[in-house]
Amino acid sequence: MREPSQTGTIERSRPFDGWALEVACELERRTSIPIVSRLFCASDLRRGAVFLALAAWRAPDPQQRTLLAGVTEGDFAAWLFLEDPAEIAEVLDSRRSNPRGLALFGKEPLARPEQYQNPFV
Repeated sequence: MREPSQTGTIERSRPFDGWALEVACELERRTSIPIVSRLFCASDLRRGAVFLALAAWRAPDPQQRTLLAGVTEGDFAAWLFLEDPAEIAEVLDSRRSNPRGLALFGKEPLARPEQYQNPFV
């Protein structure tokens, strides 16, 4: 499933690696919901939201830990692609809900999931 970018064009496949790939693969393995292949072809906005969400799943701050406490892995994995990306960001970190800023996170995930908690990033 390819998503149009903010300009409406279809993006070519863009892989990613590191902690984000590890978390996405583990979540995909546990839920049988295709995450990695969808992220390869997703828009920067979607990728930014999913990387933020995967960071919250991997290394949640106290507020995110409370928010995600009752969420099953399957519900979380489905939510990544069913919900509007800006809504995902708003739920997890209202500082990241601006679509333009969120799309900047879509090029590549930050080096460590904890970096998403830094308000200056």
